[in-house]
Amino acid sequence: MKKQFLKHLPLIGCLLFCTTYFVQAQTNVLYRANDGYSVTHSFSDSEVISRLRATQSAVPTRYTDVVKGYLRTYTIKNRAKTERILGKAVMYFPIYEEQFRKSGIPDALKYLSVTESALNPVAVSSAKAVGLWQFMKATGKEYGLRIDQSVDERCDPHLSTAAAAAYLAKQYNRFGDWALAIAAYNSGPGNVSKAIRRGRSKNFWKIKKYLPKETRSYVPGYIAAAYILQHYENHGLIPQYPSMDLQLTEAVKVYSFLNFQTISAMTGLPVSTIRELNPSFLQNYIPATQRGYYLILPKRVMAEFKNKVARPDSKPVYASTAPTTPIYVNNPLPTFTNDNYSLSYHTVQNNEHLNAIAKIYNCHPYHIKVWNDLKSNYVSAGQQLKIYIPKGTTSPSTPVPPRPVRTKQQVPALTPLPPTKVVSQNAPAISTSKNNTSARAKQYQYHIIHRYESIRDISAKYGTPVEKILEYNNVRKGRLPMPGDKIKVKLLE
Repeated sequence: MKKQFLKHLPLIGCLLFCTTYFVQAQTNVLYRANDGYSVTHSFSDSEVISRLRATQSAVPTRYTDVVKGYLRTYTIKNRAKTERILGKAVMYFPIYEEQFRKSGIPDALKYLSVTESALNPVAVSSAKAVGLWQFMKATGKEYGLRIDQSVDERCDPHLSTAAAAAYLAKQYNRFGDWALAIAAYNSGPGNVSKAIRRGRSKNFWKIKKYLPKETRSYVPGYIAAAYILQHYENHGLIPQYPSMDLQLTEAVKVYSFLNFQTISAMTGLPVSTIRELNPSFLQNYIPATQRGYYLILPKRVMAEFKNKVARPDSKPVYASTAPTTPIYVNNPLPTFTNDNYSLSYHTVQNNEHLNAIAKIYNCHPYHIKVWNDLKSNYVSAGQQLKIYIPKGTTSPSTPVPPRPVRTKQQVPALTPLPPTKVVSQNAPAISTSKNNTSARAKQYQYHIIHRYESIRDISAKYGTPVEKILEYNNVRKGRLPMPGDKIKVKLLE
């Protein structure tokens, strides 16, 4: 009997190993049930690894134990908090995209703010770092942010993002690698340089043991944040979107002392809304200054406010852009119609893309995706899109009920609203001016293909059909451009 047991011992060992491996691969499901959560969307490690390969990231993705731990926190332990983060992305990701585009850094770095502050503009760390991008006081001032008893511009979404973009670009220029630049954002360039010397490598994964303990998990934390913001639907997470007043906003420059109570009386807005849109003002008022401060308010009240606080340069500022990787809402779709906003419908015209439609209605393409549960930037002629418009403002079209897609009747041509003007500052700059194209025929906008980026991803980013990109670049079947190639993505007219 003993001999027979020993004879089968290798087989038994193999079975035990396979069983252990399978159990470990499913722990992200099993412990969820043991912790008292109902299993609504089970997943395995292999599924996560597959999605990670398709995740837009500034660094090559890896599925490590630390990444897995972060994902468990996002999807199981702190689900409610994750859903709030997903909803807040509609407020802040357009800002990040615009600032990163101007700085020439990957827009996928926007996920770093999730790791830093969970998209909380007034977050304060144990080390006294403040804001969406967690600037220390000295660093914030170095990058032009005002910090005193009444104002802390580390909490300003626009100004702090411009400062973060400048800091990240500086670190990338120093180390030539985004993983190292991200590590330097957390622990400082000195610690990263020291780790490079000790590890004799510029590979983050090879030198991370020489970095501070917190920084070792910082890049994995970024990878997990990038994953969850792009694949949350696979884990049954539903974004908790903010009110429309927090989504559709503009800003004006004010110079005189202005109390939030006064602004509330002028506009009818609750002080809580004014405070949430302007977290950099610490005392519920805007100090008087010759340079001016930016006040952010919902679009629907901006015209009335400017009529009462007139200045020649009190014009809308802070442009926005659609993020490369949008956030989509799970069914049921949120309903934003109330006493202040009305629901309209737009019928997509031939060759009309989402960016053009957003310009017509003076909103973000990101918003149209949320309102219509769109899974990509593609829209087809005749498709009906829901559009929310502030009441009491000039609408480019009259709200009409949706018509069947099969009808050939189209809505009258719409006149785009004037584009928002932008006030530029020395440091950090906030501008939406675009390079003027010359009169020469067939000028193009170009894009350098990043690693893991497909032609379809690029098409969604620029609103250009895949077939047009292939046509612009004279791409033959089976010979697609590779990462690092510079390609034409948009015809400038």
